[in-house]
Amino acid sequence: MAMGNKGLGRGLDALLGGVKEDETITSDAAEVRLIPIEAITPNPHQPRREFSEEALKDLCASIKTRGVLQPVLIRPLSRGKYELVAGERRLRASKLAGLTEIPTLLREMSDQESLAIALIENLQREDLNPVEEALGYQQLQQQFGLSQDELARQVGKSRSAVANALRLLNLPESVQSEIQQGSMSAGHGRAIMAVTDSDIQSELQQRINNTGMTVRQAEAQASFWKQHGRLPGADEVGQSTTSGKASKAVSKPLSPELEEIQAKLNELLNVKVKVSGSLNKGKVTIAYDDEDSLRNIVDALGS
Repeated sequence: MAMGNKGLGRGLDALLGGVKEDETITSDAAEVRLIPIEAITPNPHQPRREFSEEALKDLCASIKTRGVLQPVLIRPLSRGKYELVAGERRLRASKLAGLTEIPTLLREMSDQESLAIALIENLQREDLNPVEEALGYQQLQQQFGLSQDELARQVGKSRSAVANALRLLNLPESVQSEIQQGSMSAGHGRAIMAVTDSDIQSELQQRINNTGMTVRQAEAQASFWKQHGRLPGADEVGQSTTSGKASKAVSKPLSPELEEIQAKLNELLNVKVKVSGSLNKGKVTIAYDDEDSLRNIVDALGS
């Protein structure tokens, strides 16, 4: 089902433009059909794996009060059945609200068109978890043969943001699962990714879970491993090597605000970023390992 690159970007642009045109005419009752919910099957290309029960309950309450304000997008199958293309949260919440029918926009489309719309509609949302987002990028890229630049343009992200997201899929499945469940952040995952020894990766993952260390602390442990080939002991955290001898770091601890900014920079650029000083005056140091990392930094900074 994969397609080649030639002309694909323009094809997807035209496809998505058509969907937007459909959405602008939903106020015309002739374009909206009430379809039995039981006749609609889920979208097999749905990138979202986790649905917040609390958010669904809130949407359910809204639907009970005001109804479904935006129709879901479906395509016809056979024998009176339909496949959901976009709007799974609305469909799930409508079921919770006890509705038997839901307003829909019915549209003929191919498997490839359905896949593109389902993925891009979800990827442009803000509440996918980082692994779901990466899986969506991967599926869209593989199915349509997109380069990272083309993929970034289609989903409205920078190339570096897409590249950083895709790297999460190199993590062990257990780490990906924790990120999906929200028990570990993508920043923690990238710190684990900096360690290339699988046994040490597992050890660092356990330390993060058992101690509740921050992203910055996890990154420090990964940096220690790069220097020494092992994770630091309890009395070695915060040490650095100078002329082959360990010495206590003398830098002043960061304020919570600066630590949060440092973590965000690390996640945005996907490289080691060190912030020192105060909110009023200080220094930001960005480290990179190769040319690709440097180019990703430039892309992320919008240059």
